[in-house]
Amino acid sequence: MLNKSQTFILVGRSGCGKGTQLELLRKYLSLKNKDIEIKQVIMGDIFRSFFEKSGYVRDIARDVSMSQGKFQPDFLTNALLVNDVIDKVDENSIMFFDGYPRTIKQLENIKELFVYTKRENPIVINIEVSRESVKKRMFARGRGDDSEGAIESRLNEYDRTIVPMLALIKKDSFFKYIEIEGEGSVEEIHNNLIKTLEL
Repeated sequence: MLNKSQTFILVGRSGCGKGTQLELLRKYLSLKNKDIEIKQVIMGDIFRSFFEKSGYVRDIARDVSMSQGKFQPDFLTNALLVNDVIDKVDENSIMFFDGYPRTIKQLENIKELFVYTKRENPIVINIEVSRESVKKRMFARGRGDDSEGAIESRLNEYDRTIVPMLALIKKDSFFKYIEIEGEGSVEEIHNNLIKTLEL
């Protein structure tokens, strides 16, 4: 039975299909739980909105993301995330997080936020796809920020920051951690996810 205030955090390498699986799971849950509102916190959308305005810090941040292919620093990411969540979080909605947390400091931040807002037992869904597979996917999608150097940098950042964060999540009983094989078809991954979550 799903809690009215269930929280899902999707994690995985760039190009693993997180966004697609989030949308499929969101639709599935909205059909099964018509009385529960479903909200999304998508870090990529938050940064895209942030980049729409001009300014010195925004110019630096654009260069970090677009040219260097690096993750943004914790202080900036945390500030934007908290500002967005404050307007969305409540005690009676399902919430999805995509693109956050990505570092140990961000993990500490979101755990403190969840404790404060009484959102217990968040489920972390790690969509596991090999480095080579996501490289092929990112080249195929042809996004403007998917140059070879930027892709390699993002994959290296994942290994440097997210892998150690996942190791902590696995040890922390506050979170429920599940790992999903992400190499199959979109439908296979979705069905496996539903089965694993016992929804």
